[in-house]
Amino acid sequence: MTKTLLVTVPVYGQIEYTHALVGDLEREGVDYMIVDNKGDYSPVADERVHTPGRNTGWAGGSNLGFRTAFAEGYDAGMTLNNDVRISRGFFDGILDERLPDDAGAVVGVYDDGAHFAMHSEHEGPAAEYEPRDAYRELAVCDGTALMLTREAFVAVGELDERTFGRFAWGADVDLSLRLREEGFRIVATERSFLNHFGRRTADVVAGRRRYQLFGGFSMSRGLKRIYGRHWNRRVAAETVDVLSLDDHTVLHTTSLADRSA
Repeated sequence: MTKTLLVTVPVYGQIEYTHALVGDLEREGVDYMIVDNKGDYSPVADERVHTPGRNTGWAGGSNLGFRTAFAEGYDAGMTLNNDVRISRGFFDGILDERLPDDAGAVVGVYDDGAHFAMHSEHEGPAAEYEPRDAYRELAVCDGTALMLTREAFVAVGELDERTFGRFAWGADVDLSLRLREEGFRIVATERSFLNHFGRRTADVVAGRRRYQLFGGFSMSRGLKRIYGRHWNRRVAAETVDVLSLDDHTVLHTTSLADRSA
């Protein structure tokens, strides 16, 4: 049976990016909802738009989407940044039945070098991406395009909106660690790819330097508070296994050293 999915896009201004993404979402035929944190969004298609009346931030908007998805009977919910473009068949890849049964969180690969385990060698537009029947085992994932299953959400709950400050850096890491503690795997499928244009909303709202400094400090402080001063040992990964979707054998192992060379 095909799984059902509701995609939530938390936005704060930057309407042109959201409109471009809506074109991709309409092309893929997925159910989606815009969480309009600023209150100025103008629909370009037949978008479902929810306006909270205040800025719930990325974590709050994402949690609203997850709660809505599972309250309405969807099998999975996804939070998706508005500053992205997605490959053709993106959600088919995310929901591929060949992925491990215990995958509680599934993400695609992307062109953002900030997370080497999710980084793809594809450098062109998402629409030109050639999917591969492979997936990666991750220690943690980021929240750019994060899908949670209903079972995972019931087991671990929502993103932490309080511990990680205004920008919620580290909330996705914390969620990843909670998932692993409950026995769920975190995987990145190479059937799905996205271009990530990189924190456009935060740059406008707070400024790049302030965003990075404050976000990084809040993440480190929050994770240290929850997991102790050696929290980074839980998330550090020097190598990542790439496995076959068909038989789950290891195709090859990629390393941080190789990506840095």
